[in-house]
Amino acid sequence: MTIEFIEIYSDIGAGKHGTTHGVAMLSEHCETHYPSAPVHKIYAKHDKLAPAHPSAKYIENLLPFFKETLVPQVGECLQQMDGQSFPIIISGDHSNAIGNLAAFMNHHRDQRVGVVWIDAHADLHSALTTPSGNMHGMPLATALRLDNADCQINTLDETATDYWHKLKSLSSHGGILPSDVFFLGLRSFEPPEVHLIKTHQMFAYSAKGTPIAGGDRQSLDTILDAMIDKLAELDAVYVSFDVDALDDTLIPATGTPEPDGYQADEVRRIFDRVLMLDNVKLFEITEFNPTLDDDSDKHRTIFGLLDHALALIHQRS
Repeated sequence: MTIEFIEIYSDIGAGKHGTTHGVAMLSEHCETHYPSAPVHKIYAKHDKLAPAHPSAKYIENLLPFFKETLVPQVGECLQQMDGQSFPIIISGDHSNAIGNLAAFMNHHRDQRVGVVWIDAHADLHSALTTPSGNMHGMPLATALRLDNADCQINTLDETATDYWHKLKSLSSHGGILPSDVFFLGLRSFEPPEVHLIKTHQMFAYSAKGTPIAGGDRQSLDTILDAMIDKLAELDAVYVSFDVDALDDTLIPATGTPEPDGYQADEVRRIFDRVLMLDNVKLFEITEFNPTLDDDSDKHRTIFGLLDHALALIHQRS
């Protein structure tokens, strides 16, 4: 299958800026391997003022960027490809998935949509529950439209409340079900996120195979077998790979590296099983921040994993 790249140069929603440099590095790398592949570049403008809403930092910048630029432009790209090419999103920080998921949901408006979230973090916080206010910890809460008010610790003013509800309404899709989100590699999360995972019995495993909702540790192959059986029920699957799913010894070049993560060969095994599925319709890589570490050997680990993913997708009929 032919490949098209969507590059998103925005790190507005991150606690540490610099992931746009990661997008540029990955873009340059891909250009040498797929020089004829179309590339769609999307840029965000960001003022340097202090965030207006501490519980949803820079939401006043992100909402117009997503609504006016990201969602319509990604949506247009998906419409143009529409099964003829496979979309690869190279994104800055993970808050961009708020807009990317909304565009994906719009494109598959009448279908059952699922998400494979390969990440150290659950990203299930809402503006009501976040301890940091960083928007890259909230994309799945917007797609699932979960405020998690039972675990509220923040009080929002009227403007922030309005912005938050508009973020959840970027897509006209009926919404992704909690049962249709699949977490791999989780090991850093807060009690409000665990509350949602346990309440909804979500499919969520650590990189060491421990189920977050409780139960016995499982092998990676057993986890993937169970996940693929469940994925078969879905019409369209969005696969998001946050590079911090890797162990922190392999990827210091990311905003929130965490110990006890995947080894590179484990991520390749996940890609081998997931990216060849017919209902997987998009692959995203995000949160690579080379400004935080200049170890070229470790950068090559990320390049190699992206190459592996692209080769698998390119083989698809």
